[in-house]
Amino acid sequence: MFHIIYAVERDKMPKGFEDNLVFAEGEYEMMLFESETLIEVEGEMRVFPPHTGIIYKPGQRVHYKAKEGNLIYTWIRFDCDEPLFAEGYVPFGVPVFCENYDYFLKYWTMVACENYWNRPSKEFIISDLMHVIFHWFHDYAFNKQNIRYQEAFEKLRSEIYAHPEYEWNLETMAKKVNMSTRSLQKIYKKFANISCIAEVVESRMIRAKMLLARTSLDVSEISIKCGYHNVEHFCRQFRQHENCSPSSYRKKHKI
Repeated sequence: MFHIIYAVERDKMPKGFEDNLVFAEGEYEMMLFESETLIEVEGEMRVFPPHTGIIYKPGQRVHYKAKEGNLIYTWIRFDCDEPLFAEGYVPFGVPVFCENYDYFLKYWTMVACENYWNRPSKEFIISDLMHVIFHWFHDYAFNKQNIRYQEAFEKLRSEIYAHPEYEWNLETMAKKVNMSTRSLQKIYKKFANISCIAEVVESRMIRAKMLLARTSLDVSEISIKCGYHNVEHFCRQFRQHENCSPSSYRKKHKI
């Protein structure tokens, strides 16, 4: 899950403001600059255009300032325990130009708004919004327009997350994108930076956490709704993924 420490929309810093620091352990920060910005990359300050975004991980040096005038940017500081993003789904410390800026910014704004209120569903709404932001960052950073199977993979990925209860296997997924299982494994990993099987597990864990926290279904019912016909296997995989049992997760996160 994501824990938001700060979320600030269109922060306006005075002329001459410069951030130059190393983030504390456990703290990530992502920024979306509205103005032309100087950002340190590989020890050198370089100019980047408006609508540049960047994500920094814990322990990484952060150094930026406006090229001139006020610095205007939206930023979110957070911690995250989700392996999909911690293992390099997006490049950390690398400036990325973000197309469709106004539309993309809306997700950042919604994170800031949700963080102001202590609604029962706050944690889940923010987590979903942050997933969207990270997926967009990934797509901006790794331009895949020339990948032949991009459209098919995007459709497959959407179906995996919409229906984690399906009996997903390599043969089923390969048939949907019209390729061999060997090609699917190789090309999908390049496309998504995660194996297609790991993607299925990720989708099932997201569904399981939501059901544990927001319903009174017992664990065996939840395991079926997440695509597991063996509750013991579901519990083992949940513990491996979340470092706790389903019942422990429910006690901590139950709404």
